[in-house]
Amino acid sequence: MVVSEGSKVVSNSIFEKEIDKRKITDFLPHLGDEASAEVVELKKSLGEKGVKLEGIEKEIDRLKSEKVDSEKKVRELERKVGTLEGRELEEKSKSVRVEEEMREKIDDKEREISGFKKKVNVMESELDKWIVEKKSMEGSLKESESKSKEMEAKITELEKEIDEAKT
Repeated sequence: MVVSEGSKVVSNSIFEKEIDKRKITDFLPHLGDEASAEVVELKKSLGEKGVKLEGIEKEIDRLKSEKVDSEKKVRELERKVGTLEGRELEEKSKSVRVEEEMREKIDDKEREISGFKKKVNVMESELDKWIVEKKSMEGSLKESESKSKEMEAKITELEKEIDEAKT
């Protein structure tokens, strides 16, 4: 007996068995009771095996259907995994880009801060010079005021002397 995947071949095989059963039935009158009983037993066994075969064929069809469904689910899950991996890769590259941009901004701000610190140092240096110059000027001013008072005192003294000399 040849069993094929298709149900038609199996059905043909069962059909051929029915023909064989008829041939056997035609020869029954020639056979004895013992042979007749054996034929009946074989027919019964053949029927049971046919039922079992049909059950197995249905189970095979069900399993094939489940396999196809499983393969579809696997392909769908693989597609979803691919999509998620793509999204994850996009997010990683986006975060790397953002991180690089932030580093550039931080570097720019650090350079800006460094420039401001240099300006502050230059201004503090100039301020120190101005403070020294101011102190020097204040010293010179006090000296000039002192000389000016001395001169005023001399002028006043000379004016007294001139007044005394006139009188």
